[in-house]
Amino acid sequence: MTTALELRSLSAAFLGVDVEAAGIFSAGSAIGASIVGAVGGATVAEVAMHQTEELVTDQVVGDIAGGLISGVSAVAGMHVAREAAAAAEGLTPVLLIALTSDRIVLMDWHGTSASGTGPTRELVSFPRATTQMTFGRLGVNRKVTFDDGVQTASITGALGWLSSGKEGKRDVLRGLGSTDF
Repeated sequence: MTTALELRSLSAAFLGVDVEAAGIFSAGSAIGASIVGAVGGATVAEVAMHQTEELVTDQVVGDIAGGLISGVSAVAGMHVAREAAAAAEGLTPVLLIALTSDRIVLMDWHGTSASGTGPTRELVSFPRATTQMTFGRLGVNRKVTFDDGVQTASITGALGWLSSGKEGKRDVLRGLGSTDF
């Protein structure tokens, strides 16, 4: 498990400055992309199942195979869509966000909010003093949009009861001035 303290330490070592807060978030486009990808992936599987239906002689086996193929295709579609949506913003699907005294830094993270490795690249940073932030909520997810007049980026993070990495996400949200955590 990756703790908020470990994320601050990793961020500080990578950036070479003190880090006030650090947490693992998703690129803001990830939620919508996941839904579109899941629907698209499941649709592709549905078409493939209809094309191969005659090859499966036992209906029970066909139903089980169809469910498995649809599920795997939906997950694959989600992954591809999330990667593409994040890349279009110059981001990775999973991000390590660090707050320094003067910057909000979005870095790559290879893993989940529970575990992983990184950072290896600084993707974008925003000056804390002049960046406009918009806070939103979608269920247990908190969304923050950064806009410094030159570039924009959005991040989301789940704070639900079973969500991993809540401590780091809350530290970052608190540091950004959000009151909804």
